[in-house]
Amino acid sequence: MSRGNNFLSALLWSVIALLVIYPLSILIVESLKISGTGGSGIQNYLEFFQDTYYLKTFWNTIVLSTMVLIATTIFGIPLAYILARYRQRGKTIFTALILMPIVLPAYAGVFAFVIFFGKFGTMNLLLMDAGLIEKPLNFIYGFHGLVFIEALHMLPFIVLSLSAGLTSIDPSFEEAAEVEGASGFRRFITVTLPLCTPSYLAGAVMVFLWPFTDWLTPMILGQVDFLPSVAYINIAYHFTDVHRKYMGIVAVVVSSLVCITLFLFARWWVEKRKYTGLSKGTTAEGRVIEPSSFIKTGSYLYMFFIAALVLLIPIVLGLSAFSRRWVFEPFPTYWTLDNFRVILLESPGLIKNSFFFSGIALILGVIFGLPAAYIIVRTRVPG
Repeated sequence: MSRGNNFLSALLWSVIALLVIYPLSILIVESLKISGTGGSGIQNYLEFFQDTYYLKTFWNTIVLSTMVLIATTIFGIPLAYILARYRQRGKTIFTALILMPIVLPAYAGVFAFVIFFGKFGTMNLLLMDAGLIEKPLNFIYGFHGLVFIEALHMLPFIVLSLSAGLTSIDPSFEEAAEVEGASGFRRFITVTLPLCTPSYLAGAVMVFLWPFTDWLTPMILGQVDFLPSVAYINIAYHFTDVHRKYMGIVAVVVSSLVCITLFLFARWWVEKRKYTGLSKGTTAEGRVIEPSSFIKTGSYLYMFFIAALVLLIPIVLGLSAFSRRWVFEPFPTYWTLDNFRVILLESPGLIKNSFFFSGIALILGVIFGLPAAYIIVRTRVPG
């Protein structure tokens, strides 16, 4: 290993130590402090795993992560297959729309769907005006709404990972299955899907870990019995209650350890399950199928359904931004530019700070990301 690579490796390990290991170490030290005594110990962790409420929040988060992963998988597999395999017009546009949640903040979707699917939101008001229902339906508030919003936000990760896996599959594997008489669905289940397992798992771990880091979405929907929300409430609103603050830090440490463990396990599993074909049958597009008119129509309807849900977010937020009043009406009735005046003229620091910190994050990502990628892929640095 060259001296330059040694320097880059030492620099990157220093950054990891500063930005990851050091903060986590501080959290662990703080979580071991015992309020009222000045001492340290594992009493906070014992209390955490013996307290029924904290255990409830922990298992609620596990269940939420599982349900979000199941939902994204069910809707993501056919979507990824359509985008990766079918030759259709407008596929590029649909792909861009379906991947839009990646660039939208999670809370944007929450606010938009609360306005549209809320108790007296657009959907309920339209249904009541049409005489189809007498009382508002609960479309969004509750566990089901939380799963829906987080699944839609994380769907692109499953679609991208599966699309990459489908594109990289050597067609000779599937052709061999066809020769052996495997039907389309059987071939997909027994050959195609298993070959996509490493790619799928790379996206699935991101989806599963998201509820362990998202504290805002449950709180907006009034669902606070989840680990990140409880951690935020305990730390942010209970500085006078030192013990509760320490319990919030314990919740953060537990969430962090779960995320790190699952991430490392997923990485190990992906490396273990990589498949390599002997032929050179893959192309840049992978295997492309010309679907029948019936399948093509169904594919367009499915892509349009997902894209419409995604487009609701910017459309509803855009209408809200220009509305003066939107209460008990399906759509805004009064329009104004005052909302933009408040943000642009009276509170310009909000936008400046957003661009400033985003720019800093981008610069640091490039500075440390490029050398890290080079060392991981092109060198044999220990660790």
